[in-house]
Amino acid sequence: MPGGRPKTKAAPDEVKSVAKVLDILEHVAAARQPVSVSDLARATGFTVSNAFRLVQTLVARGYVLQDAGRNYVLGARAYQLASAYLQGSDLATLARPQLESLRDEIGETVYFVVFTNGEIVQLCKADGPHAVSASIRSAEREPAYCTATGKVLLSGLSEEALRAYLADVKLKPYTARTITQRARLEREIETVRSEGYALDLEEYADNLCCLAVPVRDPRSGAVTAAISVAMPKLRFKRTGVPRWRKLLEQRAAAIAPPLGLLDG
Repeated sequence: MPGGRPKTKAAPDEVKSVAKVLDILEHVAAARQPVSVSDLARATGFTVSNAFRLVQTLVARGYVLQDAGRNYVLGARAYQLASAYLQGSDLATLARPQLESLRDEIGETVYFVVFTNGEIVQLCKADGPHAVSASIRSAEREPAYCTATGKVLLSGLSEEALRAYLADVKLKPYTARTITQRARLEREIETVRSEGYALDLEEYADNLCCLAVPVRDPRSGAVTAAISVAMPKLRFKRTGVPRWRKLLEQRAAAIAPPLGLLDG
């Protein structure tokens, strides 16, 4: 056949095996500490022997590392893929100049974030100039319910999608200020919808405060992303919120039209 061998359709068992490997990888990626093979088995519903076989495949390819305690963490290959995605992302390329300009105006770290699979992913950031600045890695997945960008993105969901998210998410307390009551979170999201911005005042990490606004599709008005400014608590002042919000909204408006062009 011209152009090489004909493509063969993957067998159902092969597709299932790929899905199982991805389940293991996603659980390791989501964990904030090394995980044991028994943890992986409980989280995925696999047997311990099956989980061990799958994670060893990932170890062999460099996507997962096994530490001295025989627990598992992400490997260098996973970070290489994330880095390659960020470098080639049209979204990040379009947003980065605006983030760098915003960083220079505010003097703090700023982020560009999207929502995927119930979590937020930072596509790019511009680090602030201070020795002590907000520092969260790009491409790291974070919970939506206790971050400013996450609450902005949740506010853009339809009522049906938001209900599905709230029914599925476990409201884990990251700090003493994390919202862990579903009814209170629903009220918070409604406030974000009406006010057009969100705050995170040490809800996700102690000593970290953030302000975020939506980036909207220029044609439909749908929330497609969010941008935020983050800083240590000692530099966060309520009196600064109106100015920071205005600057964020200006940059969001500048990012939005090019993003609309990506959809063709």
